[in-house]
Amino acid sequence: MVTNSSKRAPGRPKGFIHDEALDRAVEMFWEHGYEGVDVERIAQAVHVTKPSLYRAFGDKPALLLKAVERYAITYIAPIMAAFQTEPDINKAVTAFCEAMVNNATGEARQGCMLAAAALGQSDRVSEIRSYVASGLTATADILAKRFEQEMKAGRLTRTPSAKVRARALVDLMQGLRLRAKVGIAREQLLQDSRSYVPLVLGK
Repeated sequence: MVTNSSKRAPGRPKGFIHDEALDRAVEMFWEHGYEGVDVERIAQAVHVTKPSLYRAFGDKPALLLKAVERYAITYIAPIMAAFQTEPDINKAVTAFCEAMVNNATGEARQGCMLAAAALGQSDRVSEIRSYVASGLTATADILAKRFEQEMKAGRLTRTPSAKVRARALVDLMQGLRLRAKVGIAREQLLQDSRSYVPLVLGK
């Protein structure tokens, strides 16, 4: 964490809170994508110099990776935790779908931050793509584990398989987030997301 110091040397830029700077980077990459943001703009947004930002986070691809990790912790992890702890599978899937749509239809940002981050052309953005691919796989695995538990308990049919259900749900949500990015209204997306629940659950 980088903080203000009362003994700051003359000319030294004011400090900043590490997580607050990452949150701002998340917002900017989410809205503009990798190619649409430069480090200078992020530095200005958090009121520090570009060298200060480089010292704290590394170069632009390294900053993007940290922003993606911050996004996953801040926005996606709570959705997954709620899915896992809701006892009723119908409510769990419905809430998951609604949360993913709401996440993708904020006032300033639409779509999926992970997708926006993965579309850059820098060679080092391959690290981001690998991270995103791992994240999507991990999400599907968590969903599949819950579906398998429900199937064993007799609350879901044995077909389609837990993996198919999970991957279908991930793909459906990414499709909705793409539609959010191009401006489809939130209420339409919420309505569509709810209509997918019986398809995924086989009901």
